[in-house]
Amino acid sequence: MVSEISQIDGIENLRLTYAPYPQVTADVLGTGLSVILLLAGVMNFINTMVVNVSTRRYELAILESVGMTKRQIKRMLSMEGCYYWGVSFSLVVTIGTAIYIMLYVIFSKVISYAVFSYPFIPLALVSGLVLLICLIVPIWAYKADIKLPVVERLRISEKG
Repeated sequence: MVSEISQIDGIENLRLTYAPYPQVTADVLGTGLSVILLLAGVMNFINTMVVNVSTRRYELAILESVGMTKRQIKRMLSMEGCYYWGVSFSLVVTIGTAIYIMLYVIFSKVISYAVFSYPFIPLALVSGLVLLICLIVPIWAYKADIKLPVVERLRISEKG
């Protein structure tokens, strides 16, 4: 009986000692999960753009051979990256917000101290970072792929 009371007291002492920290723990876990998902998404986008530029090597070489400048091709690829960003940002703002609100409703029933706050500043910072990545990666992939002159790229693409 005494050991059960001391165990209950010990658990109660732990609960009182660490009571202020659940919010910090939830923030750290949520931020960590968000960063992991962001990194996975960015890596997926980089891979998609590199493969996209690589598979369109012949098409891009033809466009360049008929008069499209490298600057115009880079702009076209950047606009594609911007389009990808716009679609993903729209999905985050609509579907992501709906999921965020549903999760808040579920957690507020379980955790009494849950408070809803929409992360406007983190969303703006991350969306700006992702936009920058979406504008830079296609140009980087194209620059890495155009080491040879147009004629050589056309010849290599025809063989492959």
